[in-house]
Amino acid sequence: MKLFLLKTVFLLSFSFLAFLAGYPQQPAQKALIDSGILKAKLGDFREAVKDLDRAVALDSTEAEPYYNRGIVRTELHDYTGAISDFTRVIQLKPAYPEPYYNRGLARDYMKDYHGALKDYAMAISLKADYYDAWHNSGLARFDMGDYKEAINDFTRAIAYKPDFAEAFYNRGLSRFNQHDLAGATEDFDKAISLDVSQYDYFSSRGAAKAAGGEYEAAVADFSSALSLNPVDANARMNLALAYMYLKNYQEAIAAYDMVLGANPSDAEALANRGVAKHYLDEKTGACVDWKRASDLGSEKAKNYLLKFCE
Repeated sequence: MKLFLLKTVFLLSFSFLAFLAGYPQQPAQKALIDSGILKAKLGDFREAVKDLDRAVALDSTEAEPYYNRGIVRTELHDYTGAISDFTRVIQLKPAYPEPYYNRGLARDYMKDYHGALKDYAMAISLKADYYDAWHNSGLARFDMGDYKEAINDFTRAIAYKPDFAEAFYNRGLSRFNQHDLAGATEDFDKAISLDVSQYDYFSSRGAAKAAGGEYEAAVADFSSALSLNPVDANARMNLALAYMYLKNYQEAIAAYDMVLGANPSDAEALANRGVAKHYLDEKTGACVDWKRASDLGSEKAKNYLLKFCE
């Protein structure tokens, strides 16, 4: 049986406001940029791009329309286009850290982690206290499996922004992956103290506590996560698993029932519910679950079938 941890999330600190000093010289271009920004804020990204395309066509030497179009293209998942726009901004205004940072985000989404790290490093070289860049540099390193350096980056982000809940959370995930359960729990505690509305903070702290054998505390955290997000399948699976370790098999079955109510083809939940039923001497029910799980490809359930079922 395994614990489920939530994947890290990127902090998107986009700004549709002008980041450059002054405004374009042409009033018509400024009007198009303002229109594009407004449409983007209202969620009409495709129409926003059209306005910003026209703004670029009016004067290709102004950085602002490229910058905002890059942001909108990122929202549209057009990362190649976004990278092209931010590259143009860098050519026009190389001393600004924001286009490097946003180009790094686009590269991150394309899983070009090495390219993203270079861009974050450039942004930091231009603005040492750029805590978002430190944070996302840590996320890129996390995705590369370099948890030690990820921790260092998250620590730098926290140094510049002590109330940075996401940085504490992601540093906690990195520490968890380095088997530092105490350090991970401490970071999750801090993240929760800064923001009690994030279900993944509770879910991940519960996973750390469960990994350390603190199953009662883990149950409380998974329950808190589910109170914030009742459809979180990972927290529900972890809650059921914690109940299994506590030998609270009825509660485990009820939790797996809810998982399977949302996804009847979850082989892991079927196999584990079968185990809980087996411990309650519900042989028929256990074998039915294991048969279904085995049919779905679970080797564990197949072994249980051969061992315990006729």
